[in-house]
Amino acid sequence: MKKITILLLALAMLCTCFALAACGDDGDTSSAASSTSETSSATSTASSAASSASSAASSAASTSSEASSATSSTAPVPQAKVFWVTHYNDTMAEGAGVIFTESDTAGGWSTHVAFAPVEGQEGVWEIKAISLGVGTGQATTVEVPEGGFVYALNIGNDWPKLVAENPGTYDDHANDPNYTTTICNNLGQTEMPRWKVGDKFKIEGLTAEDIANLKVPTSTADTPWYEDGYVCTATYTVVS
Repeated sequence: MKKITILLLALAMLCTCFALAACGDDGDTSSAASSTSETSSATSTASSAASSASSAASSAASTSSEASSATSSTAPVPQAKVFWVTHYNDTMAEGAGVIFTESDTAGGWSTHVAFAPVEGQEGVWEIKAISLGVGTGQATTVEVPEGGFVYALNIGNDWPKLVAENPGTYDDHANDPNYTTTICNNLGQTEMPRWKVGDKFKIEGLTAEDIANLKVPTSTADTPWYEDGYVCTATYTVVS
């Protein structure tokens, strides 16, 4: 009987050990499941952060693109340029910008431009006709518009250079100066060929009253127009 009791106690203890072992396994499984859940949560959080960063980058790129587009679509500000006026109604002046108020008598080596006032816009003049002569010698005269004027420009000659390079050919001009200037050359050879009929210019430093009174726009009236230091104070800006 005593042996049976001991055997039963041994069996009971063995069952208890098995039960404890089973509980331990369950705890490990729960811990593993918890770890897997935490890993999944971390992965989800990282994925969400990456998505947010990508969205922010996309938004920044879009903003940058819009800003760049806005900058590139901004029209350049028109620049005022010298309106080279040195004479009135003078057919012979070289290296000159001449305004004709009654009839255009400039020669074939001048570029002739007819300007008419734009109604309701003070100081704004519209080109009505152009005849290019600078560099071609093929210009023809144009009609003076009502209330307007014809502007004729020629770049003139560098007589000392021509006389030196062509002995005996230009002796009549042996005492004549170099009439060419950077401002006049640039206007006649570069700017005026771009002008078109219908262009509107805002002319400043030279009013309709000045033109009527044949007033030359300069702050250096005692300096010849072809010499360094001469200043023309009239400017123009293409407004349309």
